[in-house]
Amino acid sequence: MRCISQYSNHMIQIRHQQQQGMGDGSIRITVEPIYAKWDPEAMIYEQEVERANRTFSFHGRTQHIDEATPTEIVSRLSLFDTEAQGYDEKTRLFVEEELRKYAIQTPQAFFIAEETPLPAPYPTWDTSQKPGFELVTGLVDMGFDLNAALAYERTFGPQRDTVIEALEAVIADRQQDVITA
Repeated sequence: MRCISQYSNHMIQIRHQQQQGMGDGSIRITVEPIYAKWDPEAMIYEQEVERANRTFSFHGRTQHIDEATPTEIVSRLSLFDTEAQGYDEKTRLFVEEELRKYAIQTPQAFFIAEETPLPAPYPTWDTSQKPGFELVTGLVDMGFDLNAALAYERTFGPQRDTVIEALEAVIADRQQDVITA
């Protein structure tokens, strides 16, 4: 789940730390805290920037050196991606559930980007059982952008190794043809 914030270093505590006092004055942490820290350097897609522009009211926009043109808002946005955090499945689902609650409580802080910023090549792409090269041949025949299909498969798709390898091979062959032509 991708969450876009209008604040560059936004952070929320998802789960509080629980600890137990020991007899010698030390403490033992019984439940580790979980923090959601947004990354201002992360890749935010064009559709997400457009939605941020519609959703948030940016106060105090900075300007370019000409002192008249406002800077792009993408420099103010940050991203928290639950898939990229390395959580186990149970923790990831817990974090996503808490983020959904926070998104309703603080709509000006961040929004959840429900739709994938890159579309699948066609509606049944993710569930297709065809071999990798057969899928890629179909894309070539229909004139799809293979680089976009590769980016989707790696990031938002089912991440099938055979499909990724087939896409990479056809893209490399096409680049080689351009170089030799």
